[in-house]
Amino acid sequence: MSSTPDDTGDQTRRSVFADMVRLVGASLGFAFLMAGPAWLVAETKGLIGLSVSALLCTIPGCLIVAFKGLVGESQATLVLVAGGIRMFFVLLGALGAKFAVTGYGLKEFFIWLALFYLFTLAVETTALLAAAEKLKTERQAD
Repeated sequence: MSSTPDDTGDQTRRSVFADMVRLVGASLGFAFLMAGPAWLVAETKGLIGLSVSALLCTIPGCLIVAFKGLVGESQATLVLVAGGIRMFFVLLGALGAKFAVTGYGLKEFFIWLALFYLFTLAVETTALLAAAEKLKTERQAD
């Protein structure tokens, strides 16, 4: 049974959407897991810092997963663009927090940003490696 290009595009959109849902769900789960420690360490400021960190790391993660559907087979391009997008968002947010918002230091914001950065990086990398493995398996089957 052969698939038409329309079928392939629809499968790609579903795959990208499923990866985004997984990333957002994992980020929400991680945020709920970290909410207790954030409250214990910095109370309300810790929860605000955790929430902002979640947004700063999840939004570029979703952009990267969406971009994955556009680049197709070029894993090198994807890795380069993913790193650039992620670093742009996170560094811009960190600089904004450092210079524009007073009272948010290491325990209120930056530790949660670092943890979320590493967490979303791991989730995105897992999704990208799974997609690369799937593509490799499909090629070998043909």
